[in-house]
Amino acid sequence: MIRPSSARGAARRTVRPAVALATLAAAALALSACSASSDAGTGDGDGSTPISFQLDWVKDSQFSGYFTADDKGYYADAGVDVTFLDGGDVASTAAVIAGGGAQIGVVSNMSRLVDAINTGADLVAVGAVYQESPAGIMTLPDRPISSIDDLVGLRIGTDESGTADLNTLFRVNGLEPDYEDVRVGYDAAPLFDGQIDAYYAYVTNQPIPYLLQGIDVNTITFADLGFESYAGLIVTTREFLDANPDAVAGFVSASQKGWDDAVADPEAAVALTLGSYGTDLGLDEESEVASLTAIAGLVQSDYTAEHGLLALDPEAISGPMYDALTASGVTELPDPATAFDTTLVPAPAAE
Repeated sequence: MIRPSSARGAARRTVRPAVALATLAAAALALSACSASSDAGTGDGDGSTPISFQLDWVKDSQFSGYFTADDKGYYADAGVDVTFLDGGDVASTAAVIAGGGAQIGVVSNMSRLVDAINTGADLVAVGAVYQESPAGIMTLPDRPISSIDDLVGLRIGTDESGTADLNTLFRVNGLEPDYEDVRVGYDAAPLFDGQIDAYYAYVTNQPIPYLLQGIDVNTITFADLGFESYAGLIVTTREFLDANPDAVAGFVSASQKGWDDAVADPEAAVALTLGSYGTDLGLDEESEVASLTAIAGLVQSDYTAEHGLLALDPEAISGPMYDALTASGVTELPDPATAFDTTLVPAPAAE
C-alpha cells in the first residue's frame, strides 16, 4: 500500500472548523436536491433496506471487513442492501452523509466528526473500526521513540494536518509544541536521506514498503504517546437512525461479523478485495496483506474483547478522547450521548 491509505489520506485532508463550515454547507446544499435519504428505509422489492455506504478512500484492503460482510451475505441476512461509494475524490464524507448522499459512511477521525457536528450536521457515530488511530511517528532504528520527550527538538516531516496532530500530541502531554516542522510529501524518503529525524506516518501505510524490503524502522502510534482517538468512525444521521433503527443495527452487526472474519484471515480478505472490489486499482497483494495485518492490531483492544469489534467506549470518549480534542483547540464539544450511540454494537456471544 504505497499510496496513502484511506485513514491517512483522509487524516491528511482534515478540515479545521472554519473551513469545515463552508465545505459542509456547500456540499449539503448540493446534495440535498438529490438526497438519497428520501428513498432510504422504504425497502427494496425483497424487503431489505437500501443503504449507500460512503467510504473515505478508494476500495482498498482497509475496508476488507465491510467487503467480507457483503460477500458472505451478512448484510443480506441483516436485511440491508449495501452499495459502496468510492471516496477517493470526496473532500468531506461528513458532508455527504449530512446532505443525504449516503445513509451511512466512514468519517476518518474524531476531529472531523466534531467539526461537522459543530457546524450544524446532525450526525451520530454508531461504531469505530480503529480503536487506536494509526497516526504515529516513524524513525530509523538508531532513534527509538518511547515518550513525548524523545520528540522534543526533532526535525519532523509532516504536512498541515499532521502539524495540527503533532501540536495536539505535545499539548495533551502538558507541553507546548517544541519541534522543527518540515514539510514533506507522502513518502518517507526524506527520513532515509537525513533531511528529517522523524516522519509523521500512518503505521499501517508508509512503513510497509520498507519493512517488506527488509529495511528496519521504528514506529509508534500517537495513542502510545498519550493522544487517544478513534478512527474510521461509522456515522449516520440522527434522522436516518431514528427512522431505521433495525437497518442501522443490522448494518453494524453484519459489519462486525465481516471484520471478525477479515481479522482472522487477512489473506482471504485481501484476495476478495483485490478480486471483487478494488479490481482496477493495481494494488500489490503482499503490501495489502501486510497493511491489513497491521490494521488488525489496531481494531482490537481489551474493550473490544469484552464488547465486540467496532464498539465505542463512552468513558474513553468523554475522557481522554475529548481531552485531546480540547487540547487541539476545539472549544465546543457535543454531548457524547447524542454524538455517539454506543448501544448498537453487539457484544461477543458467551462461550
